[in-house]
Formats: sequence, C-alpha cells, structure tokens
Amino acid sequence: MLAWKLPDGQLRQVEEGSCLLPFAQELKDSFASPAVEGIFNGEAVDLQRPLYEDGDLGFIEVNTSEGMRVYSRTLLFMLLVAAKKLYAGVDLEVRNTLGSALYCYDKSNYKLTAEDIEAIEAYMRKMVKAKARITYKQITKNTIPASAMEAISEDKKALLDQLSDDAMLSLYFLEGMPGYLFGALCPDCSYVPNFELLPYKDGVILNYPDTGDWTYLPPFEDKPKLNEAYQEAEEWSAMIHCNTIGKLNKYIEAGYADKIIQIAEALHEKKLASIADTIAARRNEVKLILIAGPSSSGKTSTSQRLGIQLAVNGIRPMTISMDDYYLNRVDTPRKADGSYDFECLEAIDLALFNDHLQRLLAGEKVKLPKYNFRTGCREYRGKELQMTENSVLIVEGIHGLNERLTASIPANRKMKIYVSALTPMSFDEHNRIHTTDARLLRRMVRDSQFRSHDAVATLSLWQDVRDGEEKYIFPFQCSADVIFNTTLIYELAVMKKYAVPLLEAVPRTSGKAYLTARRLLNMLYYVKEMDETAIPNNSILREFVGGSIFKDAL
Repeated sequence: MLAWKLPDGQLRQVEEGSCLLPFAQELKDSFASPAVEGIFNGEAVDLQRPLYEDGDLGFIEVNTSEGMRVYSRTLLFMLLVAAKKLYAGVDLEVRNTLGSALYCYDKSNYKLTAEDIEAIEAYMRKMVKAKARITYKQITKNTIPASAMEAISEDKKALLDQLSDDAMLSLYFLEGMPGYLFGALCPDCSYVPNFELLPYKDGVILNYPDTGDWTYLPPFEDKPKLNEAYQEAEEWSAMIHCNTIGKLNKYIEAGYADKIIQIAEALHEKKLASIADTIAARRNEVKLILIAGPSSSGKTSTSQRLGIQLAVNGIRPMTISMDDYYLNRVDTPRKADGSYDFECLEAIDLALFNDHLQRLLAGEKVKLPKYNFRTGCREYRGKELQMTENSVLIVEGIHGLNERLTASIPANRKMKIYVSALTPMSFDEHNRIHTTDARLLRRMVRDSQFRSHDAVATLSLWQDVRDGEEKYIFPFQCSADVIFNTTLIYELAVMKKYAVPLLEAVPRTSGKAYLTARRLLNMLYYVKEMDETAIPNNSILREFVGGSIFKDAL
C-alpha cells in the first residue's frame, strides 16, 4: 500500500499503480475550474498515469496556462482522430498558433473542403457528448504495438531513435486510434466542450478558449501578417530539410552542424538587408524606425544589425532609448496593488517624447534626457542629438507599434518593425515547439549569464512578463509594416548546454517554477546538443549565450 497526502492534508492509503483521476473527481467541488492534470511530488502527471510510490498530491486546473495546454492538446488529438475516421486520406500537420487558435495544414492531396470541416467538427462534438474515453497507456519503446508503429511518422521515429529500448513512453488511444503527444491529455472528451473548426488557407483552424476562462470561446481573429511570417519560416525550414528536431539531430550526428548555423545566419542577414533596402528606397520619406517585440525576441541585436545594413545603404542610424522618457517615479501610474506600473504606455512622458521626435525630424538639435533608475528621475547630462539629411532615427521599446506612442508623426514618415522568435521547428508533425517556450529558454540563459538570476527567478516572473506582452505588445503586432523573425532553427541545440543545468537546479519546493522546469527538461531531452563555436559574434543568439560583438546587447 502507498500513502498519499491530499491538498487538504488528508492521508490516504492506496494500492500501488493507482492514479490521480479518482481524487480529482472526488475533490471537484473544491476546484474553481476542472482539474485536467495532476501534480505528484511536485511534478506534473497525467491524471490516468499509474504511480508506484508515496507522495503529495496536487492538481492543475484548466483555467491556467498549463491547464489550457492540456485542453488544446486534447482537442488536437480529437481532431486528428476524427479527420482520419471520416477521411482516411487526410494528413494534418500542426503549424502555429494565432491567438488562442491552432492552424493545422493539410499536407495530403485530399484537401479538406468547408463541408468536410463541418463534418469533422460534428464528429468531435459527438465525442464530447458521448464522453468518449481517452485511454492512457505507459509502455516501453520496444513494446510499442505494431498498429501504433504503423501510425508513427519518420519524424516521430527519428525522435524515438534518441531513446533506449527500455525508455518509458506515454501512448493515448481514442476510438482505437493511437496518439503520441508530448504532455497530458484529458481523461475523456467531455472535458473540452468549447471549440470550433474553421476553414483557413490550406487547412483548418482549431479555435479554443483563452487562458483564464475555459467556458468562453472568443471569436477567431485572423492575423494574416503573422501567419504569413510563420508560414514563410515553415516553408523555408522544410525546403532545407530541417523543420523538425529529428532532422536537426541527424544533421548534428552527421557533422553538418556548422553548415546549418551558416545557412540560418545567412537567412537573417538576407532579411535584414532586405528591410534596409526597403527603408533606403524611401529614404526621403521614412525617418523614424520603431522596433518592438516580446521579451527575449532579440530586439537589441536586431536594431544594431539593421543599423549596419542601413549604413551599407549610406544611411546614418541614430538611436534614442524609450526608457529615458519614463515619467519621474513619483508621477508613474500605479497598479491595483499600489506598485508602480512601468510597462503601461502612460509611464512614458508622451508629450516630451513626441516633442523631441518632431524637433529631431525637423533637423533641430535636441538635448536628450537620461533616466536615472536609482533615483527615479530624469536627468540631463549634456547629450545632444541632431539628425542630418541622410540619417534615420531608431527607437526600440515595447510600445513601438502602439500608434499613441508616436501620434504626432505622420504614418508615411515612420516604419514599424515587429520582432519575434516565431519558431518553425517542431518535434514532429503533431508536436510543435511553443514560441513562448523558446523565448523563455533564451531569457533564462541570458538572465543567468548576465544578470545573476537563477532559473527560479526567471521562471517565477515569466507569467508577469507574459501578461504584459498580452496587454501591451500582441494587440498591436499586426499593425507592423514588417515582421522580422529572429528564430534560429539550431538554437535549441545550443541552448541545451546552458539551460539543462539551470533547470535541473530548480528545487522541487519551488512550486510552479519546478513544474515548468520539468516540462522544459522533457522538451530538451529529445534535442541533441550542438557546439557553438561556429556561431558568429553578431548572431542574435549571442545576445543570450554571450560573445556578442554588440556590447549594448548584453
């Protein structure tokens, strides 16, 4: 018998091999939203996973970021099964998210019609109504059923090649069809009643609730510029046969890591040169370049590399920092809890900022402020700036895409650039790598390298960072004139060396930080480590792992 401690402190005796599902059902009235995943001794576990040791129990509710991953992952499995049941020739590949929606590309010759998609949605709704069971099975690699092996793609097999024969795997079955998905699923289909399928491009949109309210399905909001950037990255990485971790691992094993690095870096250089050429073609008109993007997207390195490409075109880049235009601390808006809100637009002295922009673009000499973060006051230390005929002004900051920031400058005189790491890499056709996870690894490594922060500090603050992005950056991303994708297809293989020790050092007692650390470690487990010596010193990745020629980037 095993001894399990419930969240309320009760001790229960259970048989070896028991799972958490009965306890989730027993305690359901104590949850604010349904429990879709368990926590056992600090680690996230599927509610149906058999357990064989004493431990402390906890639960992950659907109205959390991790809970919504379980929700959307379950819906995806239902979609894949329903599509195959109705149309055997369909072959869906998971591509990217657009808000709280997932785009799946139909890579088969069948090509789903709008009527087909309606039929698939109806089939999924029948699954929900019938509470169709999703069966969990834990097996070793060498005992995968033949029926499941037939359904495993070459990309999945490439991942399995990284595992020993006795490695434990989690397989799921729905209506007799197997699924190998990275992460927990709901016990049955009735857990995910809110969704819709929509025809989109060459595939289907799976729309589901936002984190925080699983009962409300927001209308799908198309983001064509963002989707175009994702698809361009997907098609490019597929073209060079390096769009999955399995393929990347094979290149590393074959000794072609340096070549992959060179190709990925060349793409960045080509894209930045193209942006600079576009600005140069409008040099008599465009005088203000605004660069914005979420945390750890590589904005600083992008700004400096773009400046070099502008110089190649005979344009002199000049930069000003939005941070220097913070209001004095005593005048800064406050949050509901009384703390200062430095991320809101109103924390910037918009009147002064726009006055200086207007005067600079008119050719006047301007005395620039410098914000003293220690005293919380703006100071003037004698720095002046004056633009010339062949110069442009570059401003980097989280509010760069918000029209209110530069309301006094006509649209034709500025160019807005959205910078983000929109990774095209996935584990296989059904298990994608979340862009937010890639950025979190970047931030964690940088915080450790240059800011003396351990992984717990970074992981603990990440949700606050994400909340700020959702509020101040993402609503404006499609107003950008240009989207620059800073992802590098090889970066996880480099990040692994730095990230794994940091993640392994996160103590079990750190709560949510430990849950996230274990999830990221499970993700990196499948990635082969890559030597970084071939990465050039102007690479965006150097902003995070060190060795950047752009000293200000650190």
